[in-house]
Amino acid sequence: MRARITAAVVAILALALTIAGIVSAVLVRQAARNNAVATVLRQTTALVASVRSSSRLETLIEKQGYSAQVLDLVQSITGASAGLVIVGPHGELIGGSAAPPTADQRRQLSDGLSISGLSGSVAYAAAPLVTIPAVTTGGLTGASGTGTGSGAETVAIVLSEPVSTPGGSVSFFVFAAGVALVVAATVAALIARRISRDVVAASAAAEAIAAGDLEVRIEGRGPTYPELAALGAAINTMAEGLSRARALERQFLLSISHDLRTPLTSIRGYAEAIADGAVPDVGSAAEVVVAEAARLERLIRDLLDLAYLDAHQFSLHLGAVDLGAAVSAAAEALRFELETATVTLEVRPPPEPLLVTADGDRLAQIIANLVENAGKYARSRVVVSVAPEAGEARRRRDGEAAVERAVAVAVEDDGPGIAAEDLPHIFERLYTSERRPSRAARGTGLGLAIVAELTEAMGGSVRAESPVGPEGGTRMVVRLPLHEPPVPASSPVPA
Repeated sequence: MRARITAAVVAILALALTIAGIVSAVLVRQAARNNAVATVLRQTTALVASVRSSSRLETLIEKQGYSAQVLDLVQSITGASAGLVIVGPHGELIGGSAAPPTADQRRQLSDGLSISGLSGSVAYAAAPLVTIPAVTTGGLTGASGTGTGSGAETVAIVLSEPVSTPGGSVSFFVFAAGVALVVAATVAALIARRISRDVVAASAAAEAIAAGDLEVRIEGRGPTYPELAALGAAINTMAEGLSRARALERQFLLSISHDLRTPLTSIRGYAEAIADGAVPDVGSAAEVVVAEAARLERLIRDLLDLAYLDAHQFSLHLGAVDLGAAVSAAAEALRFELETATVTLEVRPPPEPLLVTADGDRLAQIIANLVENAGKYARSRVVVSVAPEAGEARRRRDGEAAVERAVAVAVEDDGPGIAAEDLPHIFERLYTSERRPSRAARGTGLGLAIVAELTEAMGGSVRAESPVGPEGGTRMVVRLPLHEPPVPASSPVPA
């Protein structure tokens, strides 16, 4: 992994340097060409000014000597290798030792303008020196040649210079690129080592977790990248969650084994005693058998409900349900059981019917689970109340904004309360609080999980509040939205 990251970084840098080198070479060459043209043009303009200021030029003009004498004069002033050109009034070439390459440039010279440009790898420039009447003898065609023309003729000085690209720039660029590649390879190796160290550690931890070692953790090894730190934290969180899930599963198996074995032992013992005729009161023994069988039935029902919820195979028959009546009926069904345990049940129904959209049977199951759970921990009292509760703003079917109205069912006990560290987890499956119930054995962690699942399936929510008083206490609140009748379609207005 380190080698691949290092090679990738070096390859990317080498490609970038190659592209930068090509672009730089093109730009440097273009800059050299432009600089050469500008330099030659400046030299030509300066040379023209120097020649024009010489008195010998006036003498040559009077004698109409425009061939070797003018060229000697130019070279004597600057020592430059210059050429001359004579163009006619329409840019036609009359004579000279050098000439611009295009007819347009020659016409510019005849108009008194300086010209410059490139011819291959040579920069050239020409500037008008003097304008004279057309001559028939003594022109630049040579000592014995003749020139013909009419109108004015322009004598211009021409300079040229090969364009040279700085040769040292290429070697300097190659040296700089080599140094950059070495530095990049070193830095890339360090970065690759830093990345691969954390990735290898995360991979090893994941493999250990997959193999069943849930105690493995990724320890911090100095500064690292935020993404890799987040990856390590996520793996640690996953390991902690799996470890807690395994502990809950083990605890659940122990609890469910106890809950199954205890009633089965009682049923078997009383059944054998009845069969042997050793029970003086057969009716009382039969009641114990029925009660223990009902206990088993409730446990198996919870397990089946949890399995159906996991498989999303449970069905809900939603409709308008009078919440006050449903809560009262479900709670009153447990009054005898609570009073037998010296716990007073107080039910506070609403003063008027409150309809919610729910499944009546599932709603009764929710209330029964909450009341039964509260009865295990209550010291002396369980209070069940129903009251309207304001909800969040939402948009109705007719498009108007409205505040959703809801109803809260609260089941409160005066038990010891729930520890702060247990409160966020009590609706998780298989989770059991460390608080000891005042009566009955510790539960299996199924009842409240089923309450949460069913409530959310019916569009509601459930929360726990503890403590609710100076001596503790717990309040479970189930919130369900009020039933809204369907909005009737608008009737056509009669004509």
